[in-house]
Amino acid sequence: MPDDQPVSGRRLHLVYAGASRDLVAPLARALEAAGFAVDWPPAGSTVTADGADAAAAVIVCWTPAAIASDAVNLQAARARKAGKLVPILLAPCAPPANLGRLGISDLSGWRGDPGDPDFLALVQSIHARLSGRILSVEFWRSHLFSWGGAGALSVVALTVVINFGGLKQAFDGVFNPAASERALTVTDAKVDEVLELLKGKSGKPLDAGAETVLRESIERLLSAQDGASRSAANKLKKGDLDGAIAELQSAAEEGEKAVARQVETLKDIGALAYPERTLEAVEAYERAAQLAPGDLDSRLLLGELYVRLGHFDKAKEAYLFVSENSAGAEDRVRATALTGLGFVAVKRGELGEAERYLNQTVALNEEIGDVEGQAAAYAELGLLRQTSGDLKGAEKLFKRSLELFLKSDNLTGQGVAHLRIGNVELRRGDPDAAEKSFNQTLAISRKLEDSEGRAEAIGSLGDVASARGDAAAARTLYLESLELARQISAQEIQAYNLTALGELAAETGDKAEAIKRLQDARELYRMMGLTGDVLDLERQLKDLGATPSPEGADN
Repeated sequence: MPDDQPVSGRRLHLVYAGASRDLVAPLARALEAAGFAVDWPPAGSTVTADGADAAAAVIVCWTPAAIASDAVNLQAARARKAGKLVPILLAPCAPPANLGRLGISDLSGWRGDPGDPDFLALVQSIHARLSGRILSVEFWRSHLFSWGGAGALSVVALTVVINFGGLKQAFDGVFNPAASERALTVTDAKVDEVLELLKGKSGKPLDAGAETVLRESIERLLSAQDGASRSAANKLKKGDLDGAIAELQSAAEEGEKAVARQVETLKDIGALAYPERTLEAVEAYERAAQLAPGDLDSRLLLGELYVRLGHFDKAKEAYLFVSENSAGAEDRVRATALTGLGFVAVKRGELGEAERYLNQTVALNEEIGDVEGQAAAYAELGLLRQTSGDLKGAEKLFKRSLELFLKSDNLTGQGVAHLRIGNVELRRGDPDAAEKSFNQTLAISRKLEDSEGRAEAIGSLGDVASARGDAAAARTLYLESLELARQISAQEIQAYNLTALGELAAETGDKAEAIKRLQDARELYRMMGLTGDVLDLERQLKDLGATPSPEGADN
């Protein structure tokens, strides 16, 4: 990080529980020694403009006491929302999943040693986070890339690899005075010497922006005390440019392998968290997609998770990315993305667009002989028909979907098909048949430990009880479904149950509860961008006598 960077750019704000101050004190001192400006006000103090809001990063020190502290949790949530959260484990505990458990720095066994590898790794990660760049914008805009010849390409390659490699030496001087003294031997004259060597290799002059960035890279490289960067520096001093680049490229390749391993680990985390820990799964797959933009499976799973969260815009974006970047991938990948796009379009009321996507995916799945893909497409086409009011056509497609899911032995798909068939049966006035279908979905969901499927099935059984006039049973089932949906952050299922509870309360004469439930459902639908549902609930609220306030809520 450049020495002339404003102190605010290195300012850290520590959040912790009062009982943990003795654990935090060594951390604060070590971070100050590492060159950061550290604020660690009395534990639990309120975030202010001259505190966490003004800091470059907020270090949340998780301990058992911090987990139990509402103040720490609140400040951690605010830091995450602001994109400043850096979670640290200072004692063995399990921080809240949505407040930075993923990627946490584990210092639970740290004893205050500033040379400890775990602490050094933390310092590196904070520096990397705050620097925010590898190569400057000025460099990329320079004329460097307009040069011809292998010499110019070598300069470019060298600069790129230097910026990616050898991060450790940037922090050695903090804890290793001898290393700091040796770094002082990197004189301007030596930098100028190497710079002239590289400029001579290029055959053309550098502009001011490119020369500044290249000079910084050379300084970092020549300051290296060990590893590939040191070996490359020694070769560079001897004029062996090819050898220097080879050393650094080898290190960069190792880094790429490490990134690939990290992506696989993140995907494993996402897979384990997917059934119930929705926010953790999203965090893992989003990070995997950042590290490996071409990983289409992560994007597909993100699309499904965004649907669960009710983030239909994000889901559409994820599915579109896959469909537009699936050249060379298996056809099933593009077909799955098209099915997802069709489903999202149905939810958003874009029925013409939905039909276009779903017809494409049916044709593609039939072409490649993907039975499960065809079943999924028929299920969404059935939903489209049901939304359009064509119950007969919907039922036919749902039954065809069930037939294909049975053929392919796909239990998850069978559960979805039974649920949708039951919804048609209930709309036709046959609660007994609907109950049988919903119970089949419930049994499958329990077997698969699928909380989302269970929540939908239980809520649908609530509809059956309501249709039979058993308000008490219906309310119990809706509340059970609502709680399950909240546990997995399934927003649309929550909104559905809140609406059902509101309508049930209105029927039984509890106007206050009816208004409250319908207001909550309306806000969820509004957040999801489902305007049709919002308008329907506003009509119901108006009928109940709820009047809009200036702030937008009802009373």
